[in-house]
Amino acid sequence: MDNGVARLNPLNEGWAVDLANEDLRSGGDLRRWLEGQGSFDEAASEELSFRLPDFLGLRSSLREVLEASIGGGPFPAAAVERLNEASARVPTVRRLQPPEAVDVPIASGTAARVLAEIARSAISLVGTERRERLRRCPACSRFFLTTRTDRLWCSIACGNRTRVARHHARRRASLGDDAVGTGGAVTDSSP
Repeated sequence: MDNGVARLNPLNEGWAVDLANEDLRSGGDLRRWLEGQGSFDEAASEELSFRLPDFLGLRSSLREVLEASIGGGPFPAAAVERLNEASARVPTVRRLQPPEAVDVPIASGTAARVLAEIARSAISLVGTERRERLRRCPACSRFFLTTRTDRLWCSIACGNRTRVARHHARRRASLGDDAVGTGGAVTDSSP
């Protein structure tokens, strides 16, 4: 831990996907999200919660780049520039910390460091073949990284909701709307 912030793994593409999906409406929302991502001490979380506009700007760029990556289109130049700029704000030095090599940030503030790490995670995701694992859930519109090529939904719950909705739509079409409203039972109104 350095400056109250756990060492973040820039190759963890989940950071970028998680921020792109997060609904941040306040500094408190940001603080809760950050605490869920790593072990931030109270002072670091408090400082970061005041940087909500910076995180919202990065999230907007992430969403644009992730969407373009999924669609196979060109990446929006302004969004790419914002990611590169956030990444470049905190230079790193590769150091050997046996048994592994790590990128150690050169002096920086907590917020700049976290924003840079998230930007680097997005760059590591969409700048490599790992981008082929990126999907958008058709049920809830969340971004996710697939573990199988045939996976369509971000969660079992989204898959189940979609299948149930499809089942009910087929049933309504085959029985008619009135029959579905009575549980599929045909009622006889004769005396």
